[in-house]
Amino acid sequence: MNRYFLLILLVTQLFACSSVGSIKLNAKNTQSQENAEKILAIQQWQLLGRLSVRHQSESWLTKLDWKHDFSIDDLTLSTSLGGVVAKIKRSKAGVEMLDEGGVMRPVSERELRSALGYVPPWAHLPYWVRGVASPKAPVLINNEQVLGEDVFSQDGWEVRLGRYEEVGGIVLPGKVYLSKDGLKIKLIVDEWLM
Repeated sequence: MNRYFLLILLVTQLFACSSVGSIKLNAKNTQSQENAEKILAIQQWQLLGRLSVRHQSESWLTKLDWKHDFSIDDLTLSTSLGGVVAKIKRSKAGVEMLDEGGVMRPVSERELRSALGYVPPWAHLPYWVRGVASPKAPVLINNEQVLGEDVFSQDGWEVRLGRYEEVGGIVLPGKVYLSKDGLKIKLIVDEWLM
């Protein structure tokens, strides 16, 4: 069970850096170059939401409080009653997690693979969570809408974006779905704070 909470934590950590590039969206939810540039200019943000992870026959649901400040991401996963499940900090120095003794300690890629069964797409998730494709890999764009969502693929991950909303003059997704090799991750953003 701890392995899957770690999975949730690490996946959410991936959602937090600057973003660049844009994807083709439908006319109603047009992701313009101007919008992508506004997203890139944001150095501090916070999102409050819910994260669900399904892998094989198991699934987990947690609340997420994700604070991004220039080069540091601070994520707190908690239960619906407010009990903290895990805390993760990510910076250029690497990823740290709060251990069972209440101490933040560095986590290696090998430990991540051991705990999660895979290495998360760290380079891309910070872009995807804010509704833009990562500039670090080629993008496959599907020209059709799937239930009102915009869909593209990068590095074997299918990314679905939906429920767009305008926050401070910027259009951001309220739903982000990721899937690869039987792993399904869904982030529902309840509130963006800029």
